[in-house]
Parts: sequence; structure tokens; C-alpha cells
Amino acid sequence: MAPKGNESLTTQDIDAILTLAREAGAIAIAMRADATIETKTSATDLVTSADKALSALLMQKLAERFADDVVLSEESPWQATEAGKRRWIIDPIDGTKYYVDNTGKWAVMIGLVENGREVFGCFYMPAYDEALLGGPGIGAWRYKDSQLTQIEPQTQSMPVATAEKPLRVMVSNNDLNANPWLKDLADVELVVASSIGVDVYELLADRADVFVHIRPTLGFWDTAAPGPVASALGFEVGGDKLDYIHYPDDGEPRHQPAIVIGKTGALKWWRTLERPSK
Repeated sequence: MAPKGNESLTTQDIDAILTLAREAGAIAIAMRADATIETKTSATDLVTSADKALSALLMQKLAERFADDVVLSEESPWQATEAGKRRWIIDPIDGTKYYVDNTGKWAVMIGLVENGREVFGCFYMPAYDEALLGGPGIGAWRYKDSQLTQIEPQTQSMPVATAEKPLRVMVSNNDLNANPWLKDLADVELVVASSIGVDVYELLADRADVFVHIRPTLGFWDTAAPGPVASALGFEVGGDKLDYIHYPDDGEPRHQPAIVIGKTGALKWWRTLERPSK
């Protein structure tokens, strides 16, 4: 069984994207032991020679297959594009620090955006040899054990939190350091976030109820793949005001806080959550 595609992508396109993500993941694993490591904006913002090699590969292959589209990567200069132009947005290794420390919580991510909205996403997690992919009109699909199977949208609502059964909120350590008030929330259990692709995978496995990212540091490449997959899986996806993720054609490719992905009711929970005034 295979995804039927939609008006934007054929079944063959989707298969080619999954194959490309898996190819990139295999190359990354082969390169890890000898990969060189550099820092970008901070000591914890890492980039490796594998990130750069995979970025070049993915950009080349996508440009060859989708010659009329724009292909953008975290590891290449960002460019504004003509309004309405389809954009492939990739993160060759999302969660580079987890790639470096070999804990496995990283993913190869490929997303398609059109008219400022997500169309399709695919992220492959080499440590698990699994991928999640999907989007509007395509549904949600899992690659596992060399098979593609469709996943029915989840229907769970945000639970009523109690001291005995707290709400499980997934958030990064960097967000916690910048927003220590999160640690004081009543009836909340904090779950450490990693790659957002892996975080959506964890949400699907019911290891958390909601993911939040608060600081204005999240790039379009961080969400372009897991966002449409999460929506297809039945999760709420949005932010402080929008019930979706917006990708403007020009300007800085950074999301303004917050980005929220979670069970039904997650956006209402976030927007009505009492927090310290600035």
C-alpha cells in the first residue's frame, strides 16, 4: 500500500522523497565517526561535515526532480522567493547534537511549502530505521520494517492534569533555561524535547501530550517536515494565534513564539495558560 498523492505530489514523487531521505540517513551514519564539528550561533548550535554533505545531496536531488521549485536548506544561504512559489525546505540533520553524541534522536527532514502553508513532510530517523510522512490530502504514513502503512489520525484530547497523572509537556532544555517558570507549573511533568521530527514520533507513541517551543529561534527547516505530518496524524499544530504554521515568502525564516503541537485542546491549553508577565 502506498500514498496516493494529491494535486501537488504524485505517488512516485512521495516514494522518491522517502528513498532520498533514507539514502541521506545512511550516508550520515557512515560519516559520523569521522565527521568534523563546528559551532554556529552558540556552543550548542552545531554543524558537521555530514550536515553540509547531506545538504548538498538533498538540494541537488530535489532540484533535479522538481526543477520549477525552489530548494532551501538550513545549511545554505536563505533567499526570499516569488510569492506562491513552491519551496522545498530541508534540514539535513535535525538534532545535530544528538547525531554527534550518538544518542540517535535526530532526523533527516524534507518539507514542501506552498502559499505560506505546509503541503507535505517526510522525516527519516536512521537510528530507528523509521520514517513518518504525510500531509493534507495524503494522510499520515509510517515507514517501518521496509513497509509503508497508513496511520489513522489520533483522536485523543488533552487530559485533565492531576498531581497523580500530570500533563506531559515536551520542551527543550534551552527553552527551559530561558523560561524557568515552566518548571513551576502545577500538575505538569516536563519531557525533554530533541529533534522536532523525533518529538512528533514521541507524541504519536503517547510519551507526551503536547510539545511547545517558546523562543524565536525555530527555523522554517525545523517544522516544514514534521508540521504537516503532525497535522495529518490528527494533532493540533499552531501557535499563540494561528491554528497552523505560517511560512512567509520573504523575511527572516524564523517562527515567532510559540509553536505548539499536541493532542486536541493543546492550542487552547497553551493560549489560556497562566504565565509570568513580561
